[in-house]
Amino acid sequence: MIEETGLVVSVRGDLAEVAGQPRSACGGCAVNGACGASLLARYLGSRRLSLQARNAIGARPGERVVIGLPEGALLEASALAYLVPLAALVGGAVAGAWMAEWMAPTQTQVLSALIGLGGFAAALAWLVRLIRARSLDERYRPRILRRLAASPGEPPGGSPAKDSDRAGP
Repeated sequence: MIEETGLVVSVRGDLAEVAGQPRSACGGCAVNGACGASLLARYLGSRRLSLQARNAIGARPGERVVIGLPEGALLEASALAYLVPLAALVGGAVAGAWMAEWMAPTQTQVLSALIGLGGFAAALAWLVRLIRARSLDERYRPRILRRLAASPGEPPGGSPAKDSDRAGP
């Protein structure tokens, strides 16, 4: 089970919207922030990720929770997302080159590129339909596993107390 922490934003029925902050792996490898991923993160900034998770534990808005997704589901989704469009692009380009040999030998590269891009677009359209169909399948839906205990100095709602909120002498 792949686990990540997040903050429950809202609850609707047995689903909860959970927001998480993406973490950077910079500093964990030999390149140390000089790669394309860190460059994109610097210019585009980090966005809060939001997803809907099955809320079997009854978490409430403001609570910090751990969400989980089975490894097999993530591996399958990743393989489909990367391999299907790539195979369609390459397969379409090869089929386009083969068709151009007997249709228009002088336009082999153009037909190969066009049919390859057509295969890529068709694969993306097929993936969108597949993702919509599988989004209803419980095996591919993340679920809230447990609540996280509040940190010292943090109210039960999950956000740190402000100086003005603290009662003191």
